[in-house]
Amino acid sequence: MTKKQIISGIVGVVVTLGILISPANAASLTEQLAESNEKQAAAQYQIDMTQNTIAGIETEIGKANDEMSRINGVIDTINAEIATLEANIAKTQQELDIAEAKRKEQEESMNERVRTMYMYGNGSMLEFLFTSNDFADFVTKVDMSRYIIESDKGSLNALAETKKVIDEKKAKIEADRLLTISKKAEQEAALAQQEEIKAQKDSLLAQNQAIVAEYQAIVAAEAANAASIEAQVREMMAAQAAASGGSTTGGSSSFVPSNGTYQWPCPGYYPIYDDDYFGTRLHPIWGDYRTHYGVDMGAPSGTPIMAMGNGSVISAGWNGGYGNCVIIDLGNGLQAMYAHMSDFAVSSGQTVNKGDVVGYVGSTGDSTGAHLHFGVLSGGSFVDPLGYF
Repeated sequence: MTKKQIISGIVGVVVTLGILISPANAASLTEQLAESNEKQAAAQYQIDMTQNTIAGIETEIGKANDEMSRINGVIDTINAEIATLEANIAKTQQELDIAEAKRKEQEESMNERVRTMYMYGNGSMLEFLFTSNDFADFVTKVDMSRYIIESDKGSLNALAETKKVIDEKKAKIEADRLLTISKKAEQEAALAQQEEIKAQKDSLLAQNQAIVAEYQAIVAAEAANAASIEAQVREMMAAQAAASGGSTTGGSSSFVPSNGTYQWPCPGYYPIYDDDYFGTRLHPIWGDYRTHYGVDMGAPSGTPIMAMGNGSVISAGWNGGYGNCVIIDLGNGLQAMYAHMSDFAVSSGQTVNKGDVVGYVGSTGDSTGAHLHFGVLSGGSFVDPLGYF
């Protein structure tokens, strides 16, 4: 509902209330009521606009939630990778410790071998061979010498291989550590992004909740103010009714209220289209949706309009968008309105009976063609007229 729609409906009710009570006494109250309802409508308009904004924000929040879910998935993956890297580092460190111990053992062995050769010199090997007892012993000692030499070469090669393994293990550990650092940095960036999105979400929600709360407070305050003013209006109407012997307008009290069987205002003409009935509709002139406070019946201009029941004419004159309009007080808090008339057959203060002609169909005021707009008020509020027939 737009601000224009809200205000338009309120103004119609305020104008009617202004008609129903004495202008001298009600002018200030109707002005206050119109001002209060205007403020209420303006605040409600802001609430509606903010709710539209909230709808858009909620869409963006939905996207943010999807992104947060994606980031959480990335974080879970990174955590799993970090756990794997840490396990690999621990395993590699164990392997490195073993390789370091083996290297130390091999270095000690080679050091002992070199120390022995140094102490006995190069001739020791020849002396070892020439001390053989016989040829068989000599061959055996040659084979042993060859084994010792090959063993020395194997130890040297094993030591070189072990050092190579150690270097590779150290390089792998360093690479894994660098990768771990990179993954941790990526995790921190993802967490920062998540926190930023969460902060934006909280900020947007808080801002719009504050706006809605602010205008809801205004609506509530003005609604209470309007209710107070309307109560004063009803008290004035009741006082006037008591003073006039039952009429809520100060008109003649000589009529007898109808017994519940009412006269249809334009016999032979009835609402046809959906837009002719009571309720929300697209306004044929203003092009927006608003409440239609009555029923419409298309009839030729000049068609007589009959009083719904016995009553007192409380208004017969121009009534803004309703054009030429007659309002009849039927008693017991019930009034009948006839709008857009071409001419009047009664005047204010006149007493009428059910079926009397009160005016003629026309197209005055906000109208697109000859028709009767027929409204019924109960307790000061418009109700569906078809409920009385």
